[in-house]
Amino acid sequence: MGPETRGLGGSRRRLLEEAGLATGAVMAAACGPAPAGEGQSAGTSAKRHVTVRITARQTPEQEMWPVRVPAFQQAYPHITVEPDLHAGNIQEKIAALIAANTIGDVVHTHPSQAQPQRLYLGKSMRDLDALIAKDKLDLKAWYPQAIEAGRLDGKIISLPFKGKMAGVALFFNETLFEQGGIKPPDLNTTVTDLMDMAIKLTRPDGSQWGLAGSLPKDARTHVATIRRWNAELMSKDQKKATLDTQEARTAWSWFYDAFHRRKFMDPLANAGQLFQQGKAAMLINGDFNQKTTIHPAAQTQGFKYSATLVAKGPTGRRGGVWIPDALQLSTGTPNADEAWQVLKWFTDKETGLTLALQKAQGTSTTPGARPDVYNDPRFLNHEVFPKHIQELDRDANQLPEDYVGSIPHNYKIPEFNAALGAAVDKVWKNEGEPTPSFLKALNDELQNVLSLPR
Repeated sequence: MGPETRGLGGSRRRLLEEAGLATGAVMAAACGPAPAGEGQSAGTSAKRHVTVRITARQTPEQEMWPVRVPAFQQAYPHITVEPDLHAGNIQEKIAALIAANTIGDVVHTHPSQAQPQRLYLGKSMRDLDALIAKDKLDLKAWYPQAIEAGRLDGKIISLPFKGKMAGVALFFNETLFEQGGIKPPDLNTTVTDLMDMAIKLTRPDGSQWGLAGSLPKDARTHVATIRRWNAELMSKDQKKATLDTQEARTAWSWFYDAFHRRKFMDPLANAGQLFQQGKAAMLINGDFNQKTTIHPAAQTQGFKYSATLVAKGPTGRRGGVWIPDALQLSTGTPNADEAWQVLKWFTDKETGLTLALQKAQGTSTTPGARPDVYNDPRFLNHEVFPKHIQELDRDANQLPEDYVGSIPHNYKIPEFNAALGAAVDKVWKNEGEPTPSFLKALNDELQNVLSLPR
């Protein structure tokens, strides 16, 4: 294994030293007196000292660790928290660490890829039911979709680390709308209105597009999109493909028209870059977290931007999909009780808020998956981003969309995405039109994947 998969070596140690989180700094904090209150009361007898490692990503949460680790040490001076941070594909890193028996006690995993379920079935992670019951932990502190994302066969196998409603942000270039003399989209805008706006704001020479975005190739973003037309990729039990419907045909046809008939959207362009360059009037199918790249781009390019919730479909549904991240407890931890304290700390309100307030380049501002984080004045009155965008980010979580509809029951995600992506690619390139026979063939192919054993 390379240095990124061994203990706390090389670049990872340097990163933590710079952040004041190397073992020596943490031990120094641990030696200080603990205040009475959270985690320990005055007069509590000395406890054995243990170290709890958290395996997580190196960059997206980098500003959170220097804030929340020292705070934990003050509350729990007998537990040293050691962030075990990795660059690159964290899922591949986790698999390598498990194989080498060097995985952390607490692990950052991704329900959108069914990672908690796969690791639990592989006996690398344990369920949390007994610990939750012992502490009488109120699961209503988190959004219900986030809790359900960490459930398998009735057991809670993870707690939400962070999360958001994805695919429902509609950013727009206020400057281009003003120049075109067109009223910008709002909460009453429909997909028909959106098409009309986009046609008017598209230039035939390709110098300006009415809409940046596409029909997505991956199941997660795809289901968020077609739900706008009241379509689904699969049944509620995730065992039956459901693209062979009129609703799905209507959704796909809307995008086919956008690409090849009315030509106000370029399916082969990088949608985010097109909008950031000021060359697209609107950006669809994104997340409000895209504000982190749009805000500085607008300042550099000299245009005004704003946002609203994505346009309503024929039944009033906006679509979307809940995207959570999770923390899990390793079955191999020798300090389960202490690791549980760490897991709870890094899924609490203050950690979730610290995540939301990160500002460094490369960090993620996705908040903790909790209503008390999204409703906190510190989140709503962010020092960088406009308040109305923060409020939209919060309000999107009230949409009744879950993440389950994007995950095959057998967790054959690569196989499912390969079949879906190949069909979408044909529509992108105008090599296939979403006729009933086209979608019936795709539905049959997806069903073959869903029929495979778990």
